[in-house]
Amino acid sequence: MKKIDITTLDDLDQIDQASFNQPKIIYKHSTTCGLCDIIWDVVKESDFELNYLDLLTYRPISNEIERRYNVQHESPQILIIKDGKCVYSASHRKIKNEEIQKQLDQLVNL
Repeated sequence: MKKIDITTLDDLDQIDQASFNQPKIIYKHSTTCGLCDIIWDVVKESDFELNYLDLLTYRPISNEIERRYNVQHESPQILIIKDGKCVYSASHRKIKNEEIQKQLDQLVNL
C-alpha cells in the first residue's frame, strides 16, 4: 500500500485531475475512532495507492470532499474518484479490500 497524505485543497485538486487518467482512492480516517483503526489495519495491507485524510486535523478538506463529491461524511470512509467524480463509496465495516479491487477492476475495464 502506498499512502499519500491529503493536507491541502490543492492535493484534492490534484486527485481530481489525476482521476481522469486512473481511478483514485481517498481514505478518510479519524484518529480518535477505534473502528477507524480496525479498518485502517485492513486497508493498509492492500496493494492500493491510498490518498489518506486525517479528518480531525484537516476538517475543512473533509467538508470539501463532502461538498465536492456529494457524499455524506462518514468515518472511516473510502471513496473512489474517477473523472473528477465519486463513483463508489463505502464506510464503516462495509470497507473491504476485495470490494475496492472489484470496483477498480470494473472501472479499468470500461
